[in-house]
Amino acid sequence: MPKFLKIILYSILYFFEFLFSFLALYLSIALIGSLIPVNSGEDLSEGVKIYIKTNGIHTDVCLPVVSEQIDWRTFIPVSDFPNVKNHSYISLGWGDKGFFLNTPSWSDLKFSTAFNAAFLGGETAMHVAYFENEPIVAPSSKRQYIKHEKYVDLIIYIKNSFKTVNGKVDLISGRGYWAHDNFYEANGSYHLFNTCNIWTNKALKIAGVRTPVLALFSHGIMRQFE
Repeated sequence: MPKFLKIILYSILYFFEFLFSFLALYLSIALIGSLIPVNSGEDLSEGVKIYIKTNGIHTDVCLPVVSEQIDWRTFIPVSDFPNVKNHSYISLGWGDKGFFLNTPSWSDLKFSTAFNAAFLGGETAMHVAYFENEPIVAPSSKRQYIKHEKYVDLIIYIKNSFKTVNGKVDLISGRGYWAHDNFYEANGSYHLFNTCNIWTNKALKIAGVRTPVLALFSHGIMRQFE
């Protein structure tokens, strides 16, 4: 076999060896991190009622629109959601902007979108939805009560995730999936170790909710409520 072909062959083999080793390490970190809980104290039966929701891949926090601590309508204008008449709960999630805007369903996922999100430190966006009714408890929607003072800290964390212009959130116009949601410019950079579920995991840590020490995938969060 010619020398240059051997070089190419060995380069390909080394690449796949590195790729498989990296994936194995990444998945091992994800597994170990998801098995170690924090905030593992007693469950509350009163306080601010919140929900943690998942579509199987992505997670969001779902909060009462109006509480003693905040009226979210003063921060996320309801004028951006003309089809929502009543505002009971608001769902918020952070993630890669390109992935959010270009992948309304999993059938729209492209390799370039996934690669850019994972490895190139893409821009980010906040996905926001107003709901007219309170969520129901289901395998994909879990309810928790948090202390009022913890909710104040959670509000600060979420607000700081939004990129603002003159103190106002920056709407990405016309890019929502449905009639009750929108996207907004966000702070931070997305990558393999700073995923949408890491954002939710940090939110739950701040809120004092039992959650993994590290949650790269949604299952690591949701399994804590089983």
